[in-house]
Amino acid sequence: MVTISVCVGSSCHLKGAYEIIEICEELIEKLKLKDQIELKGNFCLGRCTEEGVTVMVDDEILSGVSPQNFREIFQEKILKKLGEDGTDGSN
Repeated sequence: MVTISVCVGSSCHLKGAYEIIEICEELIEKLKLKDQIELKGNFCLGRCTEEGVTVMVDDEILSGVSPQNFREIFQEKILKKLGEDGTDGSN
């Protein structure tokens, strides 16, 4: 089980936190990972002055996350932890 916590505090909210949550939900659904990923909102991860949204994957804090780079981060940080390749077999 991988836990993803997306900061939804005021700073991250303005930087696209909810769009990141939507993308994450879409990827979890598409790749059928509901039983392997816990997605949570967190009101502050303490990186408010850094660029982008702050996301915590298990105990690793990632700054600079944006809707534009989140899919790549999902592939590199989350799917690798799960031993997945990121394909859903529907190509």
